[in-house]
Amino acid sequence: MGRTRTRVTLGIVILSAMAVSGILIQRFNADRQYRRLVAEGDRALAAGESYRAVEAFSGALAFRPTSMVAYLRRGEAYRAQRRDDEAIRDWREATRLAPDAPQPLVALGELFEAAGDFSRAAEWYGQAVERLKDEDPSLLYRLSLARYRAGDTGAAINPLERAVARDDAKPEAHYLLGLLYRDTNNPARAIQSTQTALAIAPSLTAAREELADLYRSQGRVVDEMKQLQELARDGQRSRRVALGLAEARHGQLDAAIGTLTDALADSPTDSRILIAIGRVYLSRAERGNGGDSIERATAALEQALGGTARRSEGLALYGRALFLSGNTIDAERILRDAVATSPVDPEAFAFLADAAERLGHDVTARDALVNLDALEGDTASADERRHRAIRIGDLSIRSGDFKLAAAHLARAVDAQADDWRALGLLAEARWRLDDPTARALLDRALLGNPRDPRLQRLAKLIR
Repeated sequence: MGRTRTRVTLGIVILSAMAVSGILIQRFNADRQYRRLVAEGDRALAAGESYRAVEAFSGALAFRPTSMVAYLRRGEAYRAQRRDDEAIRDWREATRLAPDAPQPLVALGELFEAAGDFSRAAEWYGQAVERLKDEDPSLLYRLSLARYRAGDTGAAINPLERAVARDDAKPEAHYLLGLLYRDTNNPARAIQSTQTALAIAPSLTAAREELADLYRSQGRVVDEMKQLQELARDGQRSRRVALGLAEARHGQLDAAIGTLTDALADSPTDSRILIAIGRVYLSRAERGNGGDSIERATAALEQALGGTARRSEGLALYGRALFLSGNTIDAERILRDAVATSPVDPEAFAFLADAAERLGHDVTARDALVNLDALEGDTASADERRHRAIRIGDLSIRSGDFKLAAAHLARAVDAQADDWRALGLLAEARWRLDDPTARALLDRALLGNPRDPRLQRLAKLIR
């Protein structure tokens, strides 16, 4: 009996050992098959054979359903086939299986970035950054860029500052940081960051162009001109035009004409250069050097209008030339065409207002200024907008629209409470509207200029 029991026990042990051995062998074979299929899928991906890669990674998942790597790789194969929904599904599953892994998060960010959905791209990049704890400066840069493109400028600054703190040798990062500082009204730091970008990569043209614009916005004329001269050295016509126009803005009209004439010699039919030349000659005409400058401007602009430059700009300047020559009727006609041509050049509205007002077409002049104000918005200076509001108010009173006049003139008075002209016009508009505040406003205006004939006449009407 004892021997029988021993034999039975021994048999059970042997069978158990065989069963365990079989399980181990199965697992070993499954692992070997899994590794073989993953390697096969990787080779297929590298060779651009995405369909074979999907098949291999799917086979690998049959042997190991919880493999984050297989889901990640299969998602890459799906994306290569432009099967984005399947790629997103696999990468989400990879993230679920390995919550601390940044790779599927980055892959999702890249997919949405390529699709132009920068807000969602930023969400996935942000999660990846949290996993890596700022270890990857390039990922911080991508997060910042995605937020910038999504319009979230304020949130884009911090990750980029962290990126350059870890790796300050990437010029694109400093350039982007300069754009972010510019857009958040920090010009000093914008200039500093853009200068750093150029110190690292002097050939980074976009940064140099931005730096010239920043200097211009800060009134640093000499520094702006240096950057534009550096840009013009490569001989590109657009940069030589930019240099010529900058010289004109700063009153160097002869130098501007010389720069642009040299550029035109290399390309006699370039309409952009011709328009720029016309613009500079108009500037000379407006500064008192009339006849000859107007003729030269008109000749250049007539030639330019037959080219490929922005038609609205060409028409606007041509209309301005006619206005300065005294041909106001034709000027208004041309300028009406300019504001009706898309994309419209904003200054066309300003020129049209001048011509229409001289002809007594007050509604046309007022509407042109209202459109100009809407187009420029806060990009125009506060003082410029205040003067424009006064002019709109005056034209509105002349055309009998007292409500619109009061609205614009109130804005002008809010901007400068002691402007006697704005106060007087606002008093007139409100008197026409039977507003009892008109008399008090007129009294304030008279304190500023008691001898103004228009105010005196109004005082006789308002008792």
